[in-house]
Amino acid sequence: MFNDIKVGFLSATSSIKRGNKKTLGFIVFVLALIFINLVFLPSMIGGLMGMMTGFMQYSYGDIVIEPSMDNAYINNADNVLQKVRAIPGVTFATKRLDAGASIQYKQKVVGSSIKGILPSEEHGISNYPFIISEGEFLGGLSRAEIIIGAMLVEGYFGSEIYDNLGGVRVGSHVDVTYSNGVVRTYKVKGIMEGTFELVDLNALVHYKEIEDVFGLDESKATSIVVRVRNPDVLAKVKEKIIAAGVNEPVFTADEKSDALMRQAMQSIDLINVVSKYVSLIVGAALILIIIYINVLNRKKEIGILKAVGISPGSIVISYAFISMFYVSLGVLAGLVLYFLLMFYFTVNPVTFYENITIIPEIQGELVIQSIFTMLIMSVIAGTLPAWRVSKENILEAIWGR
Repeated sequence: MFNDIKVGFLSATSSIKRGNKKTLGFIVFVLALIFINLVFLPSMIGGLMGMMTGFMQYSYGDIVIEPSMDNAYINNADNVLQKVRAIPGVTFATKRLDAGASIQYKQKVVGSSIKGILPSEEHGISNYPFIISEGEFLGGLSRAEIIIGAMLVEGYFGSEIYDNLGGVRVGSHVDVTYSNGVVRTYKVKGIMEGTFELVDLNALVHYKEIEDVFGLDESKATSIVVRVRNPDVLAKVKEKIIAAGVNEPVFTADEKSDALMRQAMQSIDLINVVSKYVSLIVGAALILIIIYINVLNRKKEIGILKAVGISPGSIVISYAFISMFYVSLGVLAGLVLYFLLMFYFTVNPVTFYENITIIPEIQGELVIQSIFTMLIMSVIAGTLPAWRVSKENILEAIWGR
């Protein structure tokens, strides 16, 4: 077997040296494009998912604790917060109260979700304090003030798609009618713009406002949002939270975003899968055709090699080496192009609507998997025609029949 491999390698080396360099360059270029197609689209999808997950962290942080199915609220929120904050790895945790409401400015009325927050704790939890495009964020005593999402304000991105409040601006007064019928008047302290519906169609008020409107005690919350020091160990921190005696459902941000976006991403994932298999089929067909033509042109030579004692195994192995050589060069060229593209789109992200940017995500595991897939494909596609010819009768191969 070792002799077969040695002879096959020497034969492959000789064949490659005698080959046409322009043809080799074209083959490598096509294989590089096939490799790019395998890894580039998933990288863009990964960047899109990363962007969406980032938006989800406004509502869910790194980990979120929600009421059980039978309850509208977490009834012992302060006790849960105390347990969570004592867990190693947790950096911040806060409670929130969400409520449905309608917001009115002059004759304009829109439905919205009002989020009750503790402003002093949000700086360590979310980006809400850092996306104020007009005005200021809520202060610790902002009881009669509100932050309005940009899509509810005329002239901002997305406001033309959804119902908006017209020309409401910082300093305007709006009437908020909560789901229980209570009406409160708030002064608009700021407009937040996160360029995402789950952020920009909502409004923020002080946590105490929601408590007063619904007559709740201080230990109730609709969610507890947690930030951790190392996002790579979310699953372990989640387990620690449960082990600490938290009985309410606990979710990581990825679990929440997966549940919300899975259906939306199914079509994109399908396109990605189809594109991947088409690329592999095209690559396999290219190698198969190249080796098949090469074998046909060398059919007489193969017959002579067999006649002088070269084993069929050595012949098949030589073409396996040739195939791997082609694909290895193609993968190498593809890797160079891939990282150049990643660098370009990192510096110049894909931009939608002037505000939404997608930066591709380099997926090392996918790159390694694609390399091995193409190498395996090359061996299979390259040895099939050689194996078939190596089984032919020596005289028929020499006569070219």
